[in-house]
Parts: sequence; C-alpha cells; structure tokens
Amino acid sequence: MEPSYLSQQRIGDFYADVVLPALADRLDSAFPEFGWKRDARGWVATNEEMTHRALGVRAERVIAHGPAPRGFLVHGGDAVLWTAYLNSGFVPRGEAFASIVRQIAERAGVETSPIERPQPRDRRADLFESFVALCCTELRGNAGAQARAYLEGRGLPTGAIDHAGLGVVPRELATKNALEAAGYSELEVAQSGVLSDGRWPGRLCGAWRDERGKARTLWARSLKDSDSSTRYLYLTGASRLGLPPYGLSDVPRLPPSERSELLLVEGLIDVHHLRAKGLPNVAAVGGARLNPDLVPRIGRLGFDTIVLAFDNDAPGREGISRAVEGVSRAKEAPTLRVLEPKQLGASKDPDAFVREHGIEKFRALIEQADCAISWQALELTHGITPQDDTPSRRAALARAGTWLGTLPARLSLEQEDAVRRVADQCGYSQPAVERAFHARFWNRSEGRRRIGLSIER
Repeated sequence: MEPSYLSQQRIGDFYADVVLPALADRLDSAFPEFGWKRDARGWVATNEEMTHRALGVRAERVIAHGPAPRGFLVHGGDAVLWTAYLNSGFVPRGEAFASIVRQIAERAGVETSPIERPQPRDRRADLFESFVALCCTELRGNAGAQARAYLEGRGLPTGAIDHAGLGVVPRELATKNALEAAGYSELEVAQSGVLSDGRWPGRLCGAWRDERGKARTLWARSLKDSDSSTRYLYLTGASRLGLPPYGLSDVPRLPPSERSELLLVEGLIDVHHLRAKGLPNVAAVGGARLNPDLVPRIGRLGFDTIVLAFDNDAPGREGISRAVEGVSRAKEAPTLRVLEPKQLGASKDPDAFVREHGIEKFRALIEQADCAISWQALELTHGITPQDDTPSRRAALARAGTWLGTLPARLSLEQEDAVRRVADQCGYSQPAVERAFHARFWNRSEGRRRIGLSIER
C-alpha cells in the first residue's frame, strides 16, 4: 500500500504541475461567480455584487495574476488559496485536500486518473442503496397502496410517485432476507441499523445523501400526521449532523439557469411535492433549525442566493431568525432572502399552500421574498406602528439599532435598506434614525459600551 505521505505528495505535485496551469486558462468557467476577465497579467474579477457580498471590496481589487495562480488576491487584504476557498476558508488537509483537488481538477477540465487509486467499496452506503431500492419496490406493489394514496393526498401526481426516490419499509423478515440475498452478511445487516426499530415497517422512507449523492442515513415517516412526536424516525447510528440539506445533491446537476437560487423548506416530503410540481431547486432542513455553517458551504456549490421558506408557525419564525443571525456573522455567504411566513396565509407550510393555491402563486411568493437583513430588523420591531406611544417605538428602534450595528461591512447596503424600513415602521424619518443609530449604537470610537443603551434617552 502506498504510504499516506507519498499519496499527499503525489496529489500535491499533480495539483501544482497539472491542475493549476489548466485552471489558469479557464478561470472564468471554473469559478464563474467572480465574473473573471483577462487583463495583461492574468485575471481580474468583475462581479461587483459577489465581491462586495463575499469579500467586502470592489471587484477590481480581486485579482488572480501569474502563470498558474494558487488563488486570488484582494488588494490591501489577504491572499486566498483556491483550496481554502472551496473549503469554507480553511486550508484542507489529508483526504479533504485530495477531495478539493479533484473538485478543482473537474472545474479545470483535467482528468484525475493519475491520482486515483481503487477505493474500497463503502459497504454500508451500498446497503443503504439496496434498502432504498427494496423500499421503492414495496411502494409500487400492493403493500404500498396506502402510502401511494397518502402521497397523492399530499399533492404528488400519480405519475411522479414512482420516480420520487421514495419507498415503503417492508416487514423486517422480508428486509433481512432480501438484503442477505443481495450479498450482505447477517452482521452487516444488523450493524446497518435498518432492522433496529420495529416502528419502521409500513412507513414512507428515503435516503439522506451527502454532496456527492451517496446515501449516508435514512428516514422513515408515519402516514398519520397525528403522530407528531414520532412522525419522523431517523436511522440509529447514522446521524444527519454534518450532512447538507435533504435533496441538495440533486440541485447542482440542474442547468445553471435553474440552480443559481436554492429554496430551503422544512419538510422532507415538501421537497418531493414541489419538485413534482416543477420547482426543482428545493431542499429541506428537516425542521426549523438551520445550522448557520451550512449556508457558506452551500454557497461554495455555486448558489448565489438562498431563500428560506419555513413553516407558518412560531418555530418557523424562530428558525428563520436564528438562521439570519448566524449567517450575518459569517465571513462570506450567499445572499439570503426570506419568504415571510404570514404570506402563506391559512396554509401551515409551502406544501399546503401549493396544494391549495397552485405552484405559480407560490413562485410569485418566492419572487417577493424579502432581504433577510430587513426581515430580521422588522422582526425586532414586530407589532410596532407609527400610532404606538413614543417609548414603545423608541424601544423597538433600540432593538433593531443594536442588532444592525453588529453587522459586518459586507452587509452595509442591506443595513441601510433595513434602517429605512424600520424608520418607516416606527414613524420616524430615515435621516433621524440614521443619526440616532450612529450616535448611540454605531459609534465605534466609544467602543462597545454603548451597545444596548436605550434610545429613549
């Protein structure tokens, strides 16, 4: 077996000698988000929106000069390696480095066979795939009649159900026999966890995949919406932690015009329903909690914008607020927009809205989705009107001003828009609110001691 240090050296040499020169010739297509244009010394960025959002600088200050640049340079700032850029800002090591090199090679149109070695089969992932295939067969048979009726009631067209990647969990003995007949040992089946929970048979199920589309865990859903506490069951010993949103691995394969924006919803079945109705660029969080670290990672996959369309309830609003708060602290992230939950009207979630009003009306709501920074600022002034008493209006402005004052420079334009919105909501002029915010919350010369002061003073 080749020693690991030789493997790393071989991959590093391949990256420096083959990949980087090829990348230098097609940087515009390899990293199109920068809008690279050639100049006399190499490349210069032109996408003002992206460089302002991600780097906080004008596009002309972002360059990639030289015969085979290892990354890009921000004039007056830092140099960023391509490998770190694709790894959420951290220089990758070990297998992560090898994976990133393969990604860059693919972007540069370079064949990676010189560094590929036969990899051992991932038997557990293969077993998951076999299990899902078995469940899909069960869904198409007589045992799946109740589940198909349920999915049709949820809005999935009959013809789309067989191609949705969903299945029904067979009885335990049938599952065990089928997997062993497929070549898996009794121990492998037992250790996989697919037989560990007696509540799984008869439930809808699907695979939760990583960025490469490999099944990493499984879920099973009750056909009864009344089972609120146990509606979704997840595979023991195969956590969702660290995985991308459900269904995300399918979206990068779409044509560029259909994947610049990603719609994130809460429910897993919502993904299949919305896709069946012609909205392919959707993925699910699996609840109202979105790990803020996921948003920059999603941006690395080429998404310019993420729209949060969470449920129309208190946990949905709280989930949006936490997500906006977290993403606003990220060094770089795609543009975040929010579909105001109240826009769903009497519908609890996007799935129900589409069933009642149709996909085109839902598309219209997505088009109207608000800037996340403005949404959060208005959430902090929620319920306040110009007719409220002065102390209430000023207390609301203090909440919004304190939060807006903590935003990084890359969100300056969003910050200014939010100031205008909260000023209107609270019945003050924008210039007056800006002066108050600068004096009380954004005065950096006096440090952070003013943060939290009441604006009523």
